[in-house]
Amino acid sequence: MHIIIGGCGRLGAEIADRLSEDADTDVVVCDVDPLAFDRLGSAFNGETVVGDCTDRDVLEQAGVQRADGLIAVTRFDNANLMAVEIATHLYDVPRTIARLFNPEREDVYRKLGVRYVSGTGLIAKLFLNEFRDESYPLHVAFSDTDVSVVELEMDTPGHGMTVEEFEVDGQLRVAAVRRGTRVFIPDRSDRLERDDVVTAAMKPAAHRRIAELVRDPFDRERSYADRR
Repeated sequence: MHIIIGGCGRLGAEIADRLSEDADTDVVVCDVDPLAFDRLGSAFNGETVVGDCTDRDVLEQAGVQRADGLIAVTRFDNANLMAVEIATHLYDVPRTIARLFNPEREDVYRKLGVRYVSGTGLIAKLFLNEFRDESYPLHVAFSDTDVSVVELEMDTPGHGMTVEEFEVDGQLRVAAVRRGTRVFIPDRSDRLERDDVVTAAMKPAAHRRIAELVRDPFDRERSYADRR
C-alpha cells in the first residue's frame, strides 16, 4: 500500500510513524517546512517531500498516481479539503480522509462526500483505522481490552434481520441505530434495514460473522452514489 500524508505536525508524524511500521506500506510525508520532519521517529522508514500537499507537482513527486490513500492533516481545513479533492477527483486515489478543525464545516464535507475526522483525543486512532483492512469506523478503543465501539453500515444481505439475529453473544452488541436523520435505541425484535448505520460494541472475533451483512467501510462512497 502506498500512502501519502499531507502535513507533518504531531498528528501527521504519529500517523506516519505507525503506518511505516507495516513492511507492506510505503509512506510519503509532505510538508512545506523541512524542519517538520524532525518530528518523525528514528524508526520511520518512509520518504519525505518538501512542499504543499495541495500542489499537484508535490503530490506527483510523492507518487499520487499510484497512491492507495491520502491523509490530509495540515493545520488548515481548506488545505486538507483541497488536497483530498485533488487526490480523489484528479488522480482517483481510492481512500482519502481530511482533518477538520471547524465543526461548522461538517455539512460541507458531507455534501462533498469527503471523509473527515474532527479534532478529538482519539484522532490518531481514527485516522489509522480508516487505513486498516477488515476494520470499521472507530469511535472508542479501550486500551485494556479488545472491545471497540464501531459504526457498521448495513448492506443488502443484512436487510430485514432483527437486532437479536444480528448480534453475536459475547462478541457484538448493538447500542443505537441511525436511519436517515433519526437515531434510536432499538429493541432486540426491531428489524434492521439496508443503509442503517449501527453503533455497536464489538470484538474482533465478530468481524467474520458480520462481514457479509454490512458494507465495507471503503465502499461507502459507492453507497452514497446509489442513493442519489
